Amino acid sequence: MHTRKISHLSSLWTILRKEVVDNARDRRTLTTMAVSIVVFPLLMFGLIWFLDKTVKEETDLVNAPALQLPVVGAQYAPNLVKWLTQNNIEVIKPPADPELSISKGEHRVILFIRADYPESFRNGATAPLRLIHDSSITGLEKIGFNTVQGAIQAYSGQIASLRLSARGVNPEAANPIRINLSDVASPQARSGQFLTMMPYLMIMFIMAGGMYLAIDTTAGEREKGSLEPLLTQPVKRHIVLLAKLGATIVFSSLTLLMVLTGLGLAFEYMPVDIISISVGIGKIATIFIACLPFVFAGCALMVLVASFTKSYKEAQSYLGMVMLVPTLPLMSLAFMSPEPSISNMWVPALSQGMIIIETLKGETVALELIGLSMICSTILAAALAWVAIKLYQRERILG
Repeated sequence: MHTRKISHLSSLWTILRKEVVDNARDRRTLTTMAVSIVVFPLLMFGLIWFLDKTVKEETDLVNAPALQLPVVGAQYAPNLVKWLTQNNIEVIKPPADPELSISKGEHRVILFIRADYPESFRNGATAPLRLIHDSSITGLEKIGFNTVQGAIQAYSGQIASLRLSARGVNPEAANPIRINLSDVASPQARSGQFLTMMPYLMIMFIMAGGMYLAIDTTAGEREKGSLEPLLTQPVKRHIVLLAKLGATIVFSSLTLLMVLTGLGLAFEYMPVDIISISVGIGKIATIFIACLPFVFAGCALMVLVASFTKSYKEAQSYLGMVMLVPTLPLMSLAFMSPEPSISNMWVPALSQGMIIIETLKGETVALELIGLSMICSTILAAALAWVAIKLYQRERILG
């Protein structure tokens, strides 16, 4: 029995080493790994650079010279016009057709003051104002609208306080609750909003790192006719499958490690101010270890799918779609922002995504939650590997 175990291990190691060496010479595998190392940090750098540039442009607009605001009926509200001027908003002559001017993008916002504004104002009633704008415009172009709206709301609040004081009412009575914000988030945590897309990209690169190997060692060998001679050797078929799976895991794991290393270097030398995240050896080790079970599961899934395909192209088509499956749970990270807990850390891919985000933000994930994530992903990997072994034991694998 002991000799048989040694023989199995020897066979496993021999086949695994052969697959690793053969695929280390494969240009597609090496290209995928090289692309993972270079492209992933570049994608992150490009995104962060764009965010940093946008924030700086917004700041420049806020600190820019007076915002020009066309006002229709400015003569009906001289005090409001004076207030706007004091708040760095220059009132200018309105166009002939305000709505058309906004539609053409000639102005961001136009203030329309009706003729009955003075009478309503004097009587203490609600004075009508109309802001003409285009709600489909977002980003920097919306800053003008927000600035004008905020200035008018501040003016309205001041007038309301004066009216209450004139009637002997404390203005604070209209505001029974005051909210004072205290932001305790660290700079790393505040930078974490853009990190929600990082697990998605990272998992895609993990899958891509082993995809060509998973195809080549199963469907590729079947198409070339080299799989049948291998399976007719005096080696258990599950040993052959596990060796091929192990080789796929090696390349996916190396891809993950290299992506994390490239990411660390990118954050270290990234010339931007908006993101203050450091990716040291400790964070790289934490993410790498926590994601290893998912690497096993992802590779087992790819080997399983490639096992029942008949050609390289067919396997490539199937795996192109299968690679999207692990990313589906990650959509909740962008829309729901879940926190790590027992209720969600058992979900593969989702749990690894939360570990990646929390670790990069500088937060600590409880060890029992990391353990739950790793155990569940390992169970999934074992189940997928078991199904793949069953496929390898059928004679149809040779067809």
